[in-house]
Amino acid sequence: MTTSKGKTTLALIAGALALGLAPDPMVQPAAWAAENLIVADGPQAGHKWSPDLTPYAVPILNCLAADGPHTRVSVRKSAQTGLTEVGIAWLGSIIDKTPAKAMVVFPTLALVKDFNSEKLTPTLDQTPALNRKVNGHRSRSASGSTALSKKFPGGSLTLTGANSAADLRSKTVKYLFCDEIDQWPQDLDGQGDPMEMANARQIAFHATADYKKFEASTPTIKGLSRIDMAFDDGDQRYLFCPCPHCGEKQRLVFGSKETDHGLKFSSTWPYNAHYVCKHCGTVIEHYQKAEMIDAGEFIATCPEPGRHPSFHIDALTSKITTWDKIAEAFIKAKDDPRKLKAFVNLWLGEAWEERGDAPEWDRLYVRRETYGARTIPPGGIILIGTSDIQADGIYYEVKTWGRDKQSWSIDIGFLEGETADPTNPVWAKLDQVYDRRYPDAYGNTWQVDAFGVDSGFNSNTVYQWCRSRPKAMALKGEPGWHKAAISSTPTKVDINIRGKRLRRGVELWHIGTWGLKAEMYANLRKEGTRDGAEADPPGFMHYTDALHDERFFKQLTAEHIKSREVKGRTVKEWVANGPNHYHDCSIYNAALAIHKGVGIMTDNDWAKWEAVRCRAPVSEQGDLLAGMNGGPAAMPDDPARPDQTTTEKLKPKAIRRPKRKGGGFVNGWS
Repeated sequence: MTTSKGKTTLALIAGALALGLAPDPMVQPAAWAAENLIVADGPQAGHKWSPDLTPYAVPILNCLAADGPHTRVSVRKSAQTGLTEVGIAWLGSIIDKTPAKAMVVFPTLALVKDFNSEKLTPTLDQTPALNRKVNGHRSRSASGSTALSKKFPGGSLTLTGANSAADLRSKTVKYLFCDEIDQWPQDLDGQGDPMEMANARQIAFHATADYKKFEASTPTIKGLSRIDMAFDDGDQRYLFCPCPHCGEKQRLVFGSKETDHGLKFSSTWPYNAHYVCKHCGTVIEHYQKAEMIDAGEFIATCPEPGRHPSFHIDALTSKITTWDKIAEAFIKAKDDPRKLKAFVNLWLGEAWEERGDAPEWDRLYVRRETYGARTIPPGGIILIGTSDIQADGIYYEVKTWGRDKQSWSIDIGFLEGETADPTNPVWAKLDQVYDRRYPDAYGNTWQVDAFGVDSGFNSNTVYQWCRSRPKAMALKGEPGWHKAAISSTPTKVDINIRGKRLRRGVELWHIGTWGLKAEMYANLRKEGTRDGAEADPPGFMHYTDALHDERFFKQLTAEHIKSREVKGRTVKEWVANGPNHYHDCSIYNAALAIHKGVGIMTDNDWAKWEAVRCRAPVSEQGDLLAGMNGGPAAMPDDPARPDQTTTEKLKPKAIRRPKRKGGGFVNGWS
């Protein structure tokens, strides 16, 4: 017989046992991070993670909670918004509270290794809740962690790159963190889309629907951007902030001349950036921004059934930067299509709308200018020649470049002849173009500073021609929007015309044509003085009625962007609707101009070029160079000496060249 007191004791024991057997209450990832996570990098390094600087991180993290209904969360963001730290916080909560197999995928293995050494491992070491769970590095133990594999009770974390098919095809994971997905390759070594491979790692959890995928990235080009498409597939959440004056909530936007609200600023320093409320028209000063952001909330603008949470974050609603910095970045970028594209991606967190339609060729023809053929107009400083090799001849163009990336086309032509034969006279004709000297307004004559030759056709003949000419550069065009305008270092090509391997290989420079084409079209659309503008804008491209006919402009504008379906995904590419040889010459010319420093040189760098080029001839160019203190990094090794003889009388082989010391000119010229 059990007494009343005994019943009470049993009840207490049973209750205690029940509590002991019950699972711990689910902790939201944001709360876990605030309580446990020690930040290894950035403004909060060495301290516990706090949402004070990035309040938008809390709703994103909590959408990734293990007991939440969502299996996918996407974030389209501007640069430096702390989203990688959000990913680390999520991974930390998994290791400590909901252990399972997880995977982190960066664009490349090199980047994921940097992530591990600079951010992840220091965080694991400094955070007690993680340090005691993640197994240490034991090179001879199967249970130990490595740089790319972290093991802990109940799970593991694999780190890999989107350029590694092995991990993307062999793992099964419950949790997947995909960072900077717009930098992932579209196709991995012909095996397919790496994103599809990564998604397939979670198929085993489809039935239980308890898997999670977190993807984040700065966007790139509209129609090609992975994160932009992921955001559009989701419910499209923007941070809506209340006006400190009227209380009405609104999404903060970059202002424009057509709107009376948004971010406004002066065009010169100090920029005095401020925000004008959409609802009451009142000016909101920058010091009020933090209050607005703290009171903001994400609102889904497409809350349709079946859509996953997708967030947009940009610099306008970031506490990490200021509105004045946004204004400064825009002012510096607005006249340069390449820089403006970067501003839209990196500061506004939006995909760039690439105009793939060609400018009207007849408009370019009508606005031709009057300056002499094969002469350097005032403003032209650096000379670049390029050529496009065809089976029956060679197209070429020589342009001169100046400040603000303005350019003047001064020499074009077609050299007829069989290009497969290196002894054909057509190559001697190209020699004449290579050696040609162009008179300027000061009485000097100049040879090209660089001469590029497209090696896509009759490659070995091109290599042989370039091998013996110091200013000649063999070029190879590379498709793909993510390729650099010109490779930082060339590759070596060591095959001669007969296929024999040579010990001293020719340098082959790789040209990323996608961005150069878009930039050229943007510059061709600009209006100059002949269109009624007060001045020619930066990047303006000049052509003369002494050289450029209708055929030239039709070729210059012969390409456009076209979309097509490849293995279930949309691919955009540049295609030609007719002969495009002068188009290619112009693209290669722009690449070599960048290689020479056009677009990145400072005013001081340009002044040093002008000190040599924009003056009357001197008796000894070598003495002039030797007496100068330093020079721009892009200055050529062997700038042609000003010569008072006419172009017709000049013999290239008789040109005197300054003596070089240590592989370059003395006093810093290189």
